[in-house]
Amino acid sequence: METNSPSSRKRKRDAEPTSLMSLGDDMLVEVLTRLPSLPSLASAGLASPRLCAVASSPAVVDPFLSRAPLLGYFVSVPRGAVPAFHRAVLRGDRHLAAVVRRGDFHLADFEEYKWRLMDCRHGLLLLSSDSWRCSDMVVFDPVSHSRLRIPHCPHKISSESLNCFLPAGGSGPTSFRVLSLEKQYTSVLACVYSSRTGEWGAPKSINRPIGFKLGVPMHAGGRIYWRCCRAQLTSLDVGAMKFSPVALPNKHFDPRSYAVGETEDGTTCLVAMEHSLVRIWFLKEDKFWELQSEVDAFRLYLLGGRVQKICDVTAGVVLVIAMGTSNGALHYYAFRLKNALQEGNRTLKMEADFFTSSGWVLPYFMAWPRPSLKVGTDENTVTRGQQLAGKKTSLKDQ
Repeated sequence: METNSPSSRKRKRDAEPTSLMSLGDDMLVEVLTRLPSLPSLASAGLASPRLCAVASSPAVVDPFLSRAPLLGYFVSVPRGAVPAFHRAVLRGDRHLAAVVRRGDFHLADFEEYKWRLMDCRHGLLLLSSDSWRCSDMVVFDPVSHSRLRIPHCPHKISSESLNCFLPAGGSGPTSFRVLSLEKQYTSVLACVYSSRTGEWGAPKSINRPIGFKLGVPMHAGGRIYWRCCRAQLTSLDVGAMKFSPVALPNKHFDPRSYAVGETEDGTTCLVAMEHSLVRIWFLKEDKFWELQSEVDAFRLYLLGGRVQKICDVTAGVVLVIAMGTSNGALHYYAFRLKNALQEGNRTLKMEADFFTSSGWVLPYFMAWPRPSLKVGTDENTVTRGQQLAGKKTSLKDQ
């Protein structure tokens, strides 16, 4: 005969196994921060809305940010072809392999029109079409196959403009902003689109520095940098929307030999190729550069090639071009800056190694939490769209 005494109820409770979802949020944070990588954290977050919310909290995400994995590089090829994707070296990580396998990194749904890749940040692509049938921009998440069409800035006055993402800081993890710059006679017209409002803000005229050109932007430390001349950079403070000059550490830099970016911990750095040395500087007080290290170029002799040009520095990953080509294509490879700086380290693990024709090459890092492509998303809200990887939407549905 079954009894319902206090002792029997206690034995029944003790016999029940403890599940993950029965833990409190504090314990879930402890469990999730012990996962080995950002992809494994994202996989855990997709299991349920509650896990997604906890896995997206700063207490869990912040320790993983310096370990955000490089999935590959997008190349914006000339003449309006669909941007090409070159996969990074994933080193047998099954979570990363699953992300790339299930995503649309070869942009199969963008072959109808001629698309140009404008920027690639926060796990999103900013694409622009020159076709008369489709003249808007599209923000695309290749991991979830989701996209959002946004109109070109209504205040633009010419066909020559620069569009790029703004830093995520201050806008929340699930929203994004796009900056549109139009070069005028003595100024630059700036306008910002926010996914939280779904609208472009009022344009602002900014005094244009002498010699400023709307070239390839370089993101670092909440600012955007452009190569201005041999002795100077131009920096845009996106908070104050103000340009300012930044002197280079060497007045005789070849503009093609260096790149401004960030280390893994977010420090603004400049990496340059000078003669037989690769030099690394850190920006101090937003005013001057302090030399951190010099690496003999012979350490970077890889696959029969030598460093010829520093192309990009993002999250501590350095992209370079090596001497030597294959069938007319340039040889690109990437390595971790911290590994190059380690004393006695004679072997550099390649993060990427590919050949491609000339074009604008941009790194793609996995982002978590992924920005939502739903207009009006609150900055602290993790939407169900973030939990559904693999759901396709057509451009016609936008």
